[in-house]
Amino acid sequence: MTQDLDQNQAVGTSSSTAQQNQTNDHITEDEASLYDRQIRLWGLEAQNRMRSSTVLILSLRGLAHETIKNLVLAGIGRLIVADDGIVTEEDLGTGFLFREEENAVGQNRTKAALPQISSLNPLVSLTALETLSPFIGGSEGEIVDFLKKEKVDVMVACDLPKSQLEIIDSASRKAGTMFYGAVTYGFYGYVFADLGESYEYVYNQKPTVDNPSPGLAKKTLTYSSFTQALSPTNWDKSAKEAEQGGSPYRGLTKNETKNAAPGVVLGLLALWEFEQKNGQLPLGGEGQISDIKEIAERLRVELGINAKTLPAVDEDMITHLATHATHFFPPTLAVLGGLLAQDVLRALSRKDRPIVNLLSVDTMGGVGVVGRWSMGEGVDA
Repeated sequence: MTQDLDQNQAVGTSSSTAQQNQTNDHITEDEASLYDRQIRLWGLEAQNRMRSSTVLILSLRGLAHETIKNLVLAGIGRLIVADDGIVTEEDLGTGFLFREEENAVGQNRTKAALPQISSLNPLVSLTALETLSPFIGGSEGEIVDFLKKEKVDVMVACDLPKSQLEIIDSASRKAGTMFYGAVTYGFYGYVFADLGESYEYVYNQKPTVDNPSPGLAKKTLTYSSFTQALSPTNWDKSAKEAEQGGSPYRGLTKNETKNAAPGVVLGLLALWEFEQKNGQLPLGGEGQISDIKEIAERLRVELGINAKTLPAVDEDMITHLATHATHFFPPTLAVLGGLLAQDVLRALSRKDRPIVNLLSVDTMGGVGVVGRWSMGEGVDA
């Protein structure tokens, strides 16, 4: 079942059970039995939101494998996967979706992954696209039209250049689709979330002496686009002015800076700037380590990071990024892919606070921290 997609570009599987569930407004007995544990954890309303949702995932190179597994097992309604690449020998080591014994090498990635994805949960409707168009090479208007036509609730773009993610994010905002961009660079990686100009969620209030059982409350967040969030225009402002684009680190104490762990973000920012200037990620070539280190040191000063806590960038991190940015490490893929899926489900259920708005990780160093870039803490709804 291709669900109105171009037959020349899409192949899909959708069991009769999955098709029937999509037309039901409420959770069926089969779903209630399968998702019993989740319903008790998140609540029936949250589970119903997830099973009524459509998630689109771009690129199946590595990071997407763990994310897809967790989303499908959790019971989203429909999953669209898209990739125009061919499975290589290297792809076999990045996840479970490509199997050598099924002659995956040489096949289109979505076609090769389809049997494994569909076997995870027959209640989820699945559509596979053997193309990245219009998201790569198409116009913003074409991307918007696609997202609206397919009623995509969440767009998850993996392992794509930041410049391309910014274009996709811009179109997603105009289509009213929540956006996640996520990439790994060796041991390092990030997830950026843009859930739109008005994202509302519920959370459990903290009990107090006067009110030991406060119940649920609502909060509204106003997200920034990927382009706006990382703009250096107002980095001279302090972290207290983060909503106006102030540096998340300027004016922080030593302990606050340590907790914010800006070192990993510095590496990511330097890597993005290198990629923008050179049109590609570093491959460990002559002079690339020093180039990235120089960029990172300049950014450390521009962001006003407390020099007593971080007097210099981590040279080991810079060396790793310069030599392994294009390499996939399965532990990093598993960790970041799991965190990404968890937050997509949180965003769909609208229960508890999602990423606000940049998660950066160092899997070897055991560092994972969320930084708030160019947006506020949210207001009570």
